[in-house]
Amino acid sequence: MDAPIVARVADAEAVPWRNGGGTTRVLATWPDATDWIVRVSVAEILASGPFSAFPGVERWFAVLSGEGVRLDTEGAAPREIGAQDATLYRFAGDRPTWCTARGARTEDLNVMLRRDRGRLNHGPLAVGAGLASDAEWAGLFVLATTEVASADGGRWQVPGMALASWANPRRGLRRLRADAGGARGWWLEVDRA
Repeated sequence: MDAPIVARVADAEAVPWRNGGGTTRVLATWPDATDWIVRVSVAEILASGPFSAFPGVERWFAVLSGEGVRLDTEGAAPREIGAQDATLYRFAGDRPTWCTARGARTEDLNVMLRRDRGRLNHGPLAVGAGLASDAEWAGLFVLATTEVASADGGRWQVPGMALASWANPRRGLRRLRADAGGARGWWLEVDRA
């Protein structure tokens, strides 16, 4: 099986937000950078403020570090999100969303999917979890160094605060095993709609 593409947060360019409230580091866009179906990034939130609108996009969000945030999305109950939460919080990118920062700085995982063009399956990474994918794109985001092994003998180290991804893993991404040593992480699978 092919080795994953590994994108480390520390190596990605920090792009300032228009409102000055933070920065975003894009780790992956599939199938390409301008006409993406899925986009995975890590944001640094420095101040309270509105999230940018993304019409037609579903968003998933998790706090990676810091004191957390409160998200107020139009039409949804307010949600407190902290670094201890294992699930990704889902909200509509085209609904106005206000973020209240609970501290001076948080780092946050953001997954965006164009809802008319793709489907996303996801879940938290469990220690020693066996993972299998029939998806067109698959990704594994980890907070601490994680060893990944495939059924055909491939072995890779995914560094902490990085996304490992496989385009078109139908060619052999089966029975992938990850040992995260108790670290948090998320498994993502995307298919075209």
